[in-house]
Amino acid sequence: MTSSIFERHPKLTLCGVVITLSLATVCGLEKIAQSFGLGKVVVYETSPVYGYRPIPNQDASRNKNTVLRFNNLGLRADTDWDLTQPQNKILFLGDSVTYGGSYIANSELFSTIAIKNLKNWQSANAGVNAWGVLNVHALVKQMDFLPADVYVSVFPEGDFYRGLMRIGGQPFWSQTPKYALEELWQYLAYKVNLKKTWSQTQTSLSKSSQTRAVELAALSIKDLNTYFDNHQKKHLLYISPSRSQMQGKTTINTEIKQALKKYNIEVVYIKDKLEERNIENIDALFHDEIHLTKAGHRVWGDIIANDIAKITSS
Repeated sequence: MTSSIFERHPKLTLCGVVITLSLATVCGLEKIAQSFGLGKVVVYETSPVYGYRPIPNQDASRNKNTVLRFNNLGLRADTDWDLTQPQNKILFLGDSVTYGGSYIANSELFSTIAIKNLKNWQSANAGVNAWGVLNVHALVKQMDFLPADVYVSVFPEGDFYRGLMRIGGQPFWSQTPKYALEELWQYLAYKVNLKKTWSQTQTSLSKSSQTRAVELAALSIKDLNTYFDNHQKKHLLYISPSRSQMQGKTTINTEIKQALKKYNIEVVYIKDKLEERNIENIDALFHDEIHLTKAGHRVWGDIIANDIAKITSS
């Protein structure tokens, strides 16, 4: 009886089976990763001045129900903006809290909700993941980025310690990955890298470095305010609280508060506004320690709307 080719070449057969199963496994994992929205990334441009920010004219969607649209200026907005026509426009600035994340649609951001009752006004969102105060200062002043008449900056306290953030070491993309598993692999590598390199946060800095970082951030905001005043622009500044602050587990950072007071910087602590409202389920407003749920964006938007209504009517 003649033996089959598989019997004559058992090692090659085994290798073929292993390769086939491996390819099938990889293809299966790719399909699963795609079903979770991996590979559908926001693409960022890099800059030696302001670090990085989303490229213009792109749409990104982890799921069909939440589409992130970036207009011609790289802002989260559903309409394009003319840089030469800043009238009746409001630009929101900040980090990922302002940006909102991939689970919040443009229409659900507090930057949109805050102007819902204003007639003939538009808003756009220039928040960028992992940005600090210095990135905002660099984009607006160093790049003369003035597409609006009113500016609203929203910073968690951690932004005062970040310095000028760069895209290197961040799990962000400067080009679209070919495969969903590419994004998963980069994210896993990023998490591993965090374990062997220090993260630039308040707790990782010495006390003297903390003080210098806060001082530089406060000076940058003061300089930004002067820049806005010189160009007849209005600026509102908010400090966004953490969940633990609202739960009473941590307190407001006095060093940041004193630095802002030292330079006569007007600031609104959203924590104070929330306490005035006596909201029963504070946890429902937070997605994690600092980022907001859709309900959180609605509340932040309502709080900011009151101040915007005052300055746009004056």
